[in-house]
Amino acid sequence: MRAVALAARDTLRLGGTGGDVVVFLASGQVEESVADPTGKVLLTRRPAPGDLVILPAPRTGDRYVTSIYGLTDAVLLTLDRDGLLEGLGPEVEKVALTLERLWEQELSAAAAAEAQVASRTAAPIVAVFSAKGGAGTTTLAINTAAALARKFPRQVLLIDLAAPFGHAALFADLIATGSVASATKASEVDFETVLRGNIVNHKTGMGVLPGTLRPEEVDTLTGERVGRVLDVVVAWHKVIVVDLGTSLAEAALAVIERAECLVIVMPPEIAAMTDARRSMAIFRDIMNVPDNRMELVLNQRSPHPPLDRAAVESILGRKMSVVVGFDDSRPEDSTLAGGLVLQHDPNSMVSRGANEIARVVLASLKLDG
Repeated sequence: MRAVALAARDTLRLGGTGGDVVVFLASGQVEESVADPTGKVLLTRRPAPGDLVILPAPRTGDRYVTSIYGLTDAVLLTLDRDGLLEGLGPEVEKVALTLERLWEQELSAAAAAEAQVASRTAAPIVAVFSAKGGAGTTTLAINTAAALARKFPRQVLLIDLAAPFGHAALFADLIATGSVASATKASEVDFETVLRGNIVNHKTGMGVLPGTLRPEEVDTLTGERVGRVLDVVVAWHKVIVVDLGTSLAEAALAVIERAECLVIVMPPEIAAMTDARRSMAIFRDIMNVPDNRMELVLNQRSPHPPLDRAAVESILGRKMSVVVGFDDSRPEDSTLAGGLVLQHDPNSMVSRGANEIARVVLASLKLDG
């Protein structure tokens, strides 16, 4: 590994020449930027000491040029790809694939930034909630976001606020490099840059922003901080989907208060009906969420559910907006295969359900034109 001194206000340019190098920031402060061949900057980030700065890949040719600008005197540690892989022995292929995936995420982020510049409207927020754990909320939220991204490529963001363990990035086979929690620690001047850099972009066209990377960070997700994040990201996207899991903590309530559509997922179980009725009463009577903003989704997680649709609708006094049929292990199988069920099995029950939820959401938001 070779140390490279980068003086304040000096610039190191990578990419565009077929270079293939891994760069870490050892000390100091730098700003990394990705630009197109015309010099237009598409993405900027300010890594912390110890962070991986950039992963340019030769196959991108002259599509992108990466620059590292010294905000202060800094020291970079560089290692060419051959040297890195040579030292890893049997782990070489695994690391090589991870490096390629990270660079693909960088490219997706740059493309998303381009698309978002062209769309400067405040995005509506769709909150996805379940009163009972294990209802399949994250599976439906992330596949619904991917379905929405088909209509609005690179303009749909999924924020994972399911606490304490959010799995959206895992389900999408993405490598999370930052979160809402880490972005809120950035200085005022760097906040938006860090926040944008923490979004990882999926090949379906949606972005994913984890709430936390570690469970001990959950307490940092206050309503004020989450509101600050929402204030920023609504200007970058067309639709914001927030996976709340089962949380009714301060951060979740801040999202629900701003949501134009609240999707409530429930399994057809007796205990789940009690919890659903209580949570809906909170939303309606305390938080003043009107009934026409709540969309109920019945997710049949077992082949022989104890309650059918008619029984659930009778108990809740509400019609189901969408019923998702039992899909056996297809969602889990897709995750193990490295992707979403919407990609691997478009005709599965969950895929059909996600598409139907997306249709209902678009109609509710009046974006189905």
